[in-house]
Amino acid sequence: MTASVSQESAPIIVVGAGPVGLFQALSLHLRGIDCVVIDKRHTSISDTRSLGIHPPCLDMLDELGLLNQFLKKGIRVDKGIAHNGRKRLGEINFSSTQQSEHKHPYILIHPQNETERLLKNAFSELSPYSIRYGFEVTDFQDNGDHLVVYSHEVSQSPDKHVSQSREDRCPILIGCDGKNSALRRMAGIAFVGSQYPDTYAMGDFLDLEYPQSPPYIYITSEGLVESFPIAEQKRRWVIKTKHYQSKPQPHWLSESIYARVGVRPDTASCSMISSFGVQHHRAAMRQKNRFFLVGDAAHVISPIGGQGMNLGWLGAWLLALDLDKLQSEDKLDKPSKNLLPSTSYSTNFDAVITEVTRRAHWNMKIGRESKLQWFKQLFIQLLLHIPVTAERLALRFTMRDLPTK
Repeated sequence: MTASVSQESAPIIVVGAGPVGLFQALSLHLRGIDCVVIDKRHTSISDTRSLGIHPPCLDMLDELGLLNQFLKKGIRVDKGIAHNGRKRLGEINFSSTQQSEHKHPYILIHPQNETERLLKNAFSELSPYSIRYGFEVTDFQDNGDHLVVYSHEVSQSPDKHVSQSREDRCPILIGCDGKNSALRRMAGIAFVGSQYPDTYAMGDFLDLEYPQSPPYIYITSEGLVESFPIAEQKRRWVIKTKHYQSKPQPHWLSESIYARVGVRPDTASCSMISSFGVQHHRAAMRQKNRFFLVGDAAHVISPIGGQGMNLGWLGAWLLALDLDKLQSEDKLDKPSKNLLPSTSYSTNFDAVITEVTRRAHWNMKIGRESKLQWFKQLFIQLLLHIPVTAERLALRFTMRDLPTK
């Protein structure tokens, strides 16, 4: 049994209360644009997931007035060490560049569950009752000058059979509902891409060093190993695997790390372990009249290099600027027989997606096994010992040279 349908007018609707959806809502609010966030989940995530926040996004958090809160629990990373398992190859100094356009030339390691919590609290404080948890969008209809979004309440109890249904009329609908986006499927937008052959395993272990040592990237003959500090005095280890490990065990991961780099993480302290494959996909379009796709719903890249969430934030920020311009031109709510004009986000952001995807692919390629591994190591050593190329590498790794203007 379903309760009667509630029909209401709504401001912009953002679907997905993850880091990208909440960041999108805050970016809109900064420009005086009201929105409602809908998520079929009832609670936020509890695990760490995405960790690195890069300089362009730190600048955005600063503009949103949230950076100080992120700095309280985040770990500031000013450099990274390249190693081959036997000797140090060089150092990437993220803070060495002299570019003035970014005020925060470092990477902040901040767990996604804490990121989501801070964004949620900030938006709830600015716009109370504007997040609808436990509602799932079932369909939407494009009527040219507005959209009608259909949703229903998702019950937390199997005994509850009565649920609320809604029909919301809104000027803009933004799908931030992840790589398996239901809204993208409803819109009939293709998601083009493929799976990479690469597989990885990762685990979080206690790190007794204080202060914690910087991130290490190991380019070994057996494949990539990454190691970087995370919250609660822990360290995340990531290794390239020959095959997907369906049920990785802490002892296996610890011994695999030791065989490659001579460090044996404490098995008993492992608090998380998993395996993952990687892929690259891109929506055939990010704008369909008044409907937009942002974040993983619009593009998925390899997580090696930690740029996926940042890419979503860059897109959300640009879209907020576009919608602010359309609002100032009185084109958001004003009835019109014409379709909404193409935005800069829908036309120009391709260059950014392409470049970030290419860099993620390069990161994986460097970490693969190779008969010319010695040449890779020598190449990286040379790059890091020449000041000009070392600075260029730091700019690329921290996303400070992307074509975002």
